[in-house]
Amino acid sequence: MDSFLRPPLDFTVSREDWCRYDLSDDSILKIKLIAAKIRKKNADYSIDIQNIIVVLSNERGQPDSKAYTPPELQQSITQDVRYTTISQDWNEYVVDDGANIKVQPMVTKVSKTSKFDLHGDPIYLVNVQGNVVVEKPKSLSQ
Repeated sequence: MDSFLRPPLDFTVSREDWCRYDLSDDSILKIKLIAAKIRKKNADYSIDIQNIIVVLSNERGQPDSKAYTPPELQQSITQDVRYTTISQDWNEYVVDDGANIKVQPMVTKVSKTSKFDLHGDPIYLVNVQGNVVVEKPKSLSQ
């Protein structure tokens, strides 16, 4: 069966840190892309990535426990926020077959909504893509 992928491979974390961005509204955006599962089919790797996005802001609003849908948040955007990169390093993982996998976020857009979370923190929408580099084990790359 062509589409069959073997069970996930085990891996260790070599480096996993937050990437930081300075937002034009005086907030700090922190993003961490984490490899959750790594699978291998033939010599190709498939990486399941989880992203964690946190905004550190001094602004507070009325706490709201509602879980908003993506369309509701999209409709509540008040402004697109400019950002500059403070740090944007690679997270690195070593797969049990010897491959080295690097993951880095690429922020494409940051938007602020009129909504606030359970703690009264403003809710932002962040478009982020994962940049992935796989360094195959020497026995496979030759």
